[in-house]
Amino acid sequence: MRVQLNKQLSISKIVIGCMRMNDWKLSTMEIVQFIEWCVERGITTFDHADIYGGDHRNEELFGEALRMQPSLREKIQIVTKCDICVPNDKNPGIKTRFFNTDKQYILTQVNESLDKLRCDYVDLLLIHMFDLLIDPSELNETLQQLRNEGKVKYFGLSNHNPLEFDALQKYTDIQFVTNQFMLNPLGIENYLNGIMTHCLKAGISPMIWSPLAGGRIFKPDNPKEESMKNVLEDIRQELKLETVDEVVYKWIFRHSSNPAIVLRTGKKERIERAIRSASGEEMTREQWYKILIEAGYKLW
Repeated sequence: MRVQLNKQLSISKIVIGCMRMNDWKLSTMEIVQFIEWCVERGITTFDHADIYGGDHRNEELFGEALRMQPSLREKIQIVTKCDICVPNDKNPGIKTRFFNTDKQYILTQVNESLDKLRCDYVDLLLIHMFDLLIDPSELNETLQQLRNEGKVKYFGLSNHNPLEFDALQKYTDIQFVTNQFMLNPLGIENYLNGIMTHCLKAGISPMIWSPLAGGRIFKPDNPKEESMKNVLEDIRQELKLETVDEVVYKWIFRHSSNPAIVLRTGKKERIERAIRSASGEEMTREQWYKILIEAGYKLW
């Protein structure tokens, strides 16, 4: 249940996304117990971002758990992201959402993340969104500095299309080891725009977020989504699976780029189903293409 991002770094095939951790309403001890429960099941990778949590506090919630149980740090991989600036109480001077990849901003955000996470380093830093005003040479200097200072071990991108990925990689001496983006049977734009194929070209394994389309896989709200649910249900029965989310996970895992899936849930039963989906009978090509075609992909 591992995905090898490069020779030195592997992550678990199921990644726990911590974007909604503040909504889980867990005590610090309960977060410790949840992390331990995940690690026992081979899930060792936890996905953060500096803006996660209504008050940007989710990294801090996780850090409090690591402070309570420091031995967990060397058993897990921590992913975090930065470059999104949002207007809220934490940023009273910001009036408009924007992206910022200036050197000093990224350095400041990484240091703040490390303080909140109570860590000396993060395993993987992702540039959260593509900044149209980015200076690729300056970004290269920034990433080099973070690596040389030991604050970040490896780097990747998030929500970058193939052109954006290649443009930044051209000017960056550090190899990006992944691209994190959305993909699900109700949203296949990242098949249509070539991002999944680009992962093969770049030799990277992607990290897929929102695999269940924010729950719409279970509760469709229009005829198209209802039709997709029926297709997933047919395949669920063919594969003798418990629920349709297992079908979706198998559909994503079937791609030869060897994706990891980011689950933004603290529900153990859903996580258990995802774990089961990573093994067992593989979806057939016909089943896989049936979902893709239902999603709107034109074969010819």
